[in-house]
Amino acid sequence: MAQKLFGTSGIRGGISDKVTVDLALDLGRALGTYLSGGSTVAVGTDARTSRVALKNAFLAGLVSTGVNALDISIAPMPAVASQSIVSGLSASVIVTASHNPPTDNGFKFFVGGREMVKSEEAALEKHVFARTFRVASWRDVGKVARADIRSTYLERVRRFLLSRSQTADGMRVLIDSANGAATEYTPTLLGRLGFLVTTMNSHHDGHFPGRLPEPSPSNLADTMRVSAKSEAAVTLCHDGDGDRLAVIDEKGRFVDQNRIIALFARDEVQRRGEGLVVTSIDTSSVIDEVVEAAGGHVVRVPLGSLQERLSSDSRREIVFASEPWKPIFTDLGGWMDGIAGAGRLAQMTFDAGNGSCIRLMSSIPEYPVLRDQVACPDAIKPQFMANVREMLLSRINNVQRVLDIDGIRIECSDGSYVLVRTSGTEPKARVYIGARTQDSLDKLAQISRDVMKRALDESGLH
Repeated sequence: MAQKLFGTSGIRGGISDKVTVDLALDLGRALGTYLSGGSTVAVGTDARTSRVALKNAFLAGLVSTGVNALDISIAPMPAVASQSIVSGLSASVIVTASHNPPTDNGFKFFVGGREMVKSEEAALEKHVFARTFRVASWRDVGKVARADIRSTYLERVRRFLLSRSQTADGMRVLIDSANGAATEYTPTLLGRLGFLVTTMNSHHDGHFPGRLPEPSPSNLADTMRVSAKSEAAVTLCHDGDGDRLAVIDEKGRFVDQNRIIALFARDEVQRRGEGLVVTSIDTSSVIDEVVEAAGGHVVRVPLGSLQERLSSDSRREIVFASEPWKPIFTDLGGWMDGIAGAGRLAQMTFDAGNGSCIRLMSSIPEYPVLRDQVACPDAIKPQFMANVREMLLSRINNVQRVLDIDGIRIECSDGSYVLVRTSGTEPKARVYIGARTQDSLDKLAQISRDVMKRALDESGLH
């Protein structure tokens, strides 16, 4: 099996056992070797405590190959990604572990406004594992300059948002920045768009003292309580590096991610009267229902593969793309952007929702969903999935379509679906279920749990 560093979303892991200073040095050497001398790369970080050590090691490796660096300090992932389209820059890199716990860190690489695709990541891995690094002569060692990119990025996003709507008139919003890299970005952006902004967890702190960086309902309990007692029309929440957006309505209720994707996708399709929406395999059929009614079409891809589709010849047809939490507005760029998403959601709450997130979301159906997981050792994953496929298809009725692109997703004629897939980074198998009614969901959940248990038993787990 080929050696791997990259997972479904960059490189992530503990700073003592995976994303070490030594790896950071080698990744800098690998990228510099891949790009060759004379190039310039922008390098930013999120707010994690390990950022300085890892960034400096990466910069050392990069300049040792003759490539120049632009150190942009703490900056959210969308801002760093957008730097990769700036004239004179060959790529951009962020040192981040996104929504992972504070013990972790990682790297993401961008070219041409999008995350590197698998073939590009494989080229970097090859240099790291083979240790085939370019070494510049003393005359040609790269240089490090420094820059603040906040104003440039925020103005780019502001112009995009003003192409969608005008400025607001004092509507109140609450922003939970998770003590992360978006802290000085999203509040400033929304303030410039005319919103009255209140913030929480709004200073950089890599210990994440306010809450864990993943903006999940369990981590946002305090934020939901504050939201319910505030005068905010909507609450917008980020992860550690700002590529994710979670939404809480004015009653303090978490809004399901599938509905947010459907809302954004419908809006972009309606602007053209047609268009392709690309989303990940783990999303709900509510997206298909809403997008198709607006004249669009939905395509699903494996988790971590949006960038592959965005880099293809059909990119011009794609009007919106998203995994759960992570919207890509293709008119803005090819990167996941929770900050632009926060601005757009606030605008839509003000306009279409007439100052109410609840009114805004009332046009998007709310169906029950379930996500669960079981332990599944890596060694038995292939046999487990083969067993799951056979058993599910024998027990589920009204099958309309089967997708085998990432695990198995079975879609039924009543709008329900089941997805079972094994994790690419952990010894786990995950199940995602959606249905139009709770009764249908409960029946599918019972079938799926029985099947996964039997599949594990017959795969040799016990």
